[in-house]
Amino acid sequence: MPPITMVFLLTGIAVFVQAMYFIGIGASQQEGQKNPIVAAGWIALTAGIADLAVAFYVTVGRPIEADPSLILSGLLAIYGLFFVALGVVEILGLDLRVVGNLAIATGIIPLFWIPFFSGSLTVQAHLVWWLIAFLSITLTTYGKMKPKVLGWILMITAVVFFLAFPLGLINNVSFP
Repeated sequence: MPPITMVFLLTGIAVFVQAMYFIGIGASQQEGQKNPIVAAGWIALTAGIADLAVAFYVTVGRPIEADPSLILSGLLAIYGLFFVALGVVEILGLDLRVVGNLAIATGIIPLFWIPFFSGSLTVQAHLVWWLIAFLSITLTTYGKMKPKVLGWILMITAVVFFLAFPLGLINNVSFP
C-alpha cells in the first residue's frame, strides 16, 4: 500500500489551514505584511506536491497485476493537481475562479473511483462529501456562497475525512 497516511495528513493540514482562512481566523492582513492566503498557498502547494509524489511512487513502483492500488494513484494525482494549482494561485494572488472551475472536475471525476472502494462504504461516502466540498469551492469563488460557509465545510472535511482516518479515529476503512 502506498504511504497513504502521509497523503491524508498533509492534505488534511492543507484543508484545515484553508478552512481557518475562509472562516476568518488569522485571515486579516496586517499592515506591511503579506496576505495570510500566501502562507496557506505554500501549505497547499506542499500538500499537492506530496500527493503527486505519492501518485508517482505508486505508478512507477507497483505493477497493476501485483497491487490494485495503482488505480489509487490516479485519484491522488487529481487531488495533487488541485492542491498544486490552489497553492500557486494563492501564492501569486491570481483569480481564484480558475481554482473554482478546477474544483468542479476535482469533485466529479473521483466519483468514478467509487467501484474501486466497493469494500468501504466509508471511503465511498468520503468521495461524495468531497464532491460537496469541491462544489462549495466553486460556489464561493463565484460569490454564490459565503466564505465562512465554505470554511466550515472545509473544516468538517479536514477533521472528519482527512485527519480522523490516519489518526485511527475511523477504523473501518479498507483499501483494496
